[in-house]
Amino acid sequence: MPERFQVDLSGIVDLLSRHLYSGPQVYLRELLQNAVDAVTARREIDAGADATIRISTDVDAQGRTVLEIVDSGVGLTAAEAAELLATIGRSSKRDETFGLGRTQFIGQFGIGLLAAFMVADSIEVVSRSARGEAPAIRWIGHADGTFEVIEIPEREIEVGTTVRLLARTDTEHWLSHESVLALAIEYGSLLPFDVAVRVPIPGAAPVWRRITQAELPWQVEHARALDRERALAAHCERSFGFTPLAAIDLTLPLLGISGIAFVLPQAIAPASGRHRVYTKRMLLGARVDRVLPEWAFFVRAVLNTESLSPTASREQLHDDETLLAAREALGEQIKQWALEHLRDSSALARTVLETHHLAFRSLALGDDDMLDLVAEVLPFETTDGPLTLTAAAAASGGEIVYTTTTEAYRRVASVARAQGLVVVNAGYVYDSDLMQRLAARKTWHVRELASEDLVQVLGVVDIEREMQLASALAAARDLLLDDDCDVIVRRFSPDSVPAMLLRDAEGEHRRERDRERSASPDLWGGLLDAFAEPGVARSRTLVINDESAVARQLLGATGSAVFEAGLRSLYLNAVMLAGEGLRQSESAALSGALGSLLELALRKEHS
Repeated sequence: MPERFQVDLSGIVDLLSRHLYSGPQVYLRELLQNAVDAVTARREIDAGADATIRISTDVDAQGRTVLEIVDSGVGLTAAEAAELLATIGRSSKRDETFGLGRTQFIGQFGIGLLAAFMVADSIEVVSRSARGEAPAIRWIGHADGTFEVIEIPEREIEVGTTVRLLARTDTEHWLSHESVLALAIEYGSLLPFDVAVRVPIPGAAPVWRRITQAELPWQVEHARALDRERALAAHCERSFGFTPLAAIDLTLPLLGISGIAFVLPQAIAPASGRHRVYTKRMLLGARVDRVLPEWAFFVRAVLNTESLSPTASREQLHDDETLLAAREALGEQIKQWALEHLRDSSALARTVLETHHLAFRSLALGDDDMLDLVAEVLPFETTDGPLTLTAAAAASGGEIVYTTTTEAYRRVASVARAQGLVVVNAGYVYDSDLMQRLAARKTWHVRELASEDLVQVLGVVDIEREMQLASALAAARDLLLDDDCDVIVRRFSPDSVPAMLLRDAEGEHRRERDRERSASPDLWGGLLDAFAEPGVARSRTLVINDESAVARQLLGATGSAVFEAGLRSLYLNAVMLAGEGLRQSESAALSGALGSLLELALRKEHS
């Protein structure tokens, strides 16, 4: 004959507290959910019935802390109490006579009441059903897994339910007045019913403090837009602890979702948003993930949903197709707000763009409308000062030239600026990818800066000077042959820069490949030899400035002992100015060159 499983209630409670719920504090949410479901069910059979929930704490004759939650809900019969309250996982929403499987109920009686054992030794439920003439009942459950149900003949017990918890010694603080009031406000402040907590007054009778409001904060009508703005800002301060830059209305009627997204007043690193989500106006969680797209990390949202499914713990949302559709639709509304409000020159637009430009750059990587907005309104660092991409294109005759790294930009910025060449620094997060997206459009002309771009705008020395420098250039090219560096002479400003280093991206790649092949000729079995390109141009170019007094002196010292050391110092200084770190061999070469120059100078001084 089949036998039923034996359930260790203390083990189940431990499992709930350690692995299902985030902590014991959720006991009040579970009890409040049960009360809300009961009131909802009562309203369905009697639309004019009271919808009240009262929460109070006290101390019994033995000095033990006691919590009571009284609701004017539909109540329970003895049979319903025995089935719903003592059957783990049994849900009133699936009960044919009580819930009819409808979605307007929030919790599960079995699991919800069981959560109270995380803080209580015993639970007493006194209830009178609104259906028929069934007598009131008293259900008492204990932490050892036993329970009893008795009928109460007294007629004066009103329809509804009273849940009474007797705190465990180690959890009394969870049932203290301060904790109960804070938890009730946290979980139930947006409930549509009259929920109140009894507040003790020293030396006077206690008073009842209502913690709920009739309408959701973002649905309250105000006489002026400024009044609504201030009310929403105050709600954000209470919910998240910051004053928002702006508030964005969110609504998806088909999915029963409404809320508000608050724009953060400071920039934060891209990460999952932590949003405050309510299910049927009961708080689901204060740090819910994945309800908005990842790029929307610059906002914090407060949302109420009638349709999204919570996880088993009812502290996160189930990541299903409905949530995916909601996430995309809510993200679209945030994007439309940005497109509408960030194109003007208002103080709000400037502040939001300055603070959260990374978020909009991130969004522009996958959205054409946002790419247009970013190109139009976001400033980029350029050699002509901060410019939008639209302005940078106009300043350079319709073409945008950019560097993919900040180091490359720093290397050419001063010279390019002096020559009137507009170069965009795309070395920051997302910028290089944005440039590639723009380059793929037919209406934009965007390309990476090449060495010849700068060489072409530099002043060319005259033929006579070029002939004078022929032997010096030949000697310099021989000295830098092993560094794969060519040497040319140009005239450019500022004259305080004796030389600069230009690099070719493809040439640099080839240079690293050749170094690898030379360092480990047997490791690759000759594979890298197939990529060798004999006779190609050198990967680097040292441009010596003929306007610099230092450079001119060096070029005039060909054949002297100082030439080699001076050229080596000039080259390695240009490498460092380009933002590169010196290799160990290059650091040694620089030290040797400086030592040679110092020795020559001292020798000359003593001669």
